[in-house]
Amino acid sequence: MIINGSSVWFSYKKRAENKLTAYEKTKLKAYKEIKNAAAGKSIKNIELKYEISKFLPAQLRTQYIRQTEQASELYDQFFTRPVVINNYFLTEKDAEFIKNHPVLKRDAESFKRWYEAWPKGKEQEHNAGLAAWFFKSGGKLEGHTGVLSASNGSMAKLRLYSQQVVAHEYFHVVQDFYKQSQDEIGYEGITEFDNYYPPIFREGSANTISTAIAMDSFEDYLLFYQVFLSQNKGIYAPKIFSRINNLQNTIGVLKDIEYREKNPDAAEASYSVGGLVFEWLIAEYGFASYKKLVENQIIGKSFEDNLKTSLGLTLDQLYKASAPHVLAGFAAAKGSTR
Repeated sequence: MIINGSSVWFSYKKRAENKLTAYEKTKLKAYKEIKNAAAGKSIKNIELKYEISKFLPAQLRTQYIRQTEQASELYDQFFTRPVVINNYFLTEKDAEFIKNHPVLKRDAESFKRWYEAWPKGKEQEHNAGLAAWFFKSGGKLEGHTGVLSASNGSMAKLRLYSQQVVAHEYFHVVQDFYKQSQDEIGYEGITEFDNYYPPIFREGSANTISTAIAMDSFEDYLLFYQVFLSQNKGIYAPKIFSRINNLQNTIGVLKDIEYREKNPDAAEASYSVGGLVFEWLIAEYGFASYKKLVENQIIGKSFEDNLKTSLGLTLDQLYKASAPHVLAGFAAAKGSTR
């Protein structure tokens, strides 16, 4: 594993539930809730279509299709009618195709980093989200998701975090399905968008769901968070993470990352902090209750209105109740804290 620029090897052995810490027991409960919600489910409403680069390594092609189908077993229940989900698995050699594609061109300029690094053999431990929308294009209301990968990459080169990117981007399609009518109207700015879909919900809960889908065992799930949170400590961490050192400060961090325009760390911090918040919520209230939050995204005038309607919680109550789990997660993470 690459942690703060250095290679570190560690793993988790299978342990009896009564040997787990309170933090790990909460994680296990959430993991089981998500896995059980997908178990035995058939895909009824989703029609999967693929646009796969001829330059994509065969190993990655196989893995990405497997991850997509695995995610669909959980995500299908969110769709209330038949939908087409377009999956794009492309490489830096497809830059011109992306630039001219009617859907993918909207973010084409954001991939220059990878176009430049990967041919030089650099940063091949990463893949990148390529699309994550449900909207109307060419008269068709469809989902669009996918990832960009190095043409000379491999599963062995990818860092552990990359294992959940396919399911993560795909889950944004699920979220967008329920807010598509508001998306068509539009938002006055990024603050109004975050008022409905704060970063810890938009990105953080997508991480909660996608990580549980991508990890084949609870031990792998624990390992993922250990690595992910370790990578979010020390010199590579958002500065705001230094405040996750007691309960009151952790609650303050949750409040301070509600809006991206008000805090430069909000976007990056939301993936790990939000992932833990909604892991706690799913463990405490169940997957069905979390599903209500996704379905009710445009109820009222804010995410708090959604939270009150769906679960009977205020934001302050959510922050106060989930803060011990967030604090425990960061305390358990290995790696440099300097």
